[in-house]
Amino acid sequence: MAFGPELMAAYPSAKIILTNRDVDTWHKSCSRTLLQARWYWGHEILQYFDWMTALIHGLRKKYWRCLFADDFDANGKTAMLAHYAEIRDLAQQQGRQVLEMELSDGWEPLCSFLGVDVPPFPYPRMNEGGSWVLKMRERARLRAKAATSRFLGTALPMVVAGVAAWVMIGKFGSRRLS
Repeated sequence: MAFGPELMAAYPSAKIILTNRDVDTWHKSCSRTLLQARWYWGHEILQYFDWMTALIHGLRKKYWRCLFADDFDANGKTAMLAHYAEIRDLAQQQGRQVLEMELSDGWEPLCSFLGVDVPPFPYPRMNEGGSWVLKMRERARLRAKAATSRFLGTALPMVVAGVAAWVMIGKFGSRRLS
């Protein structure tokens, strides 16, 4: 939904594909998946220890603020419909052809529009059945593990060296005074 006009301007000869979804089904799906990532407590904590999470989480917050005025429940459906209308209007103004398809249409309309052969394998069906949230949490777990490993690899040796120096200074420093 982001950058449609900018992408159309940057790639004037590119073909335009709109994957149509029922607005209510899309809204419910985003609420169960993407909105969960927006408010996932693990990201709120991890962003302070992992630069990648901080970057993505910050961008995600700004994205939702810009697209939905930070209220997806109230503004999500309107934003989606406005996006479709904007792309259709721009394409018509530019005299560009648009393929409007639903993901359930499979390979045939897409391949025909692109002028390529239909692949010999089934059309992908990712993120069905709620697997997206599980994958998001697994990625957050792996990022937390990596951040912990980096912390233990850098901060822990510094703490140990600092404690050792403090003990040594205390031990040998007191001998000079006596």
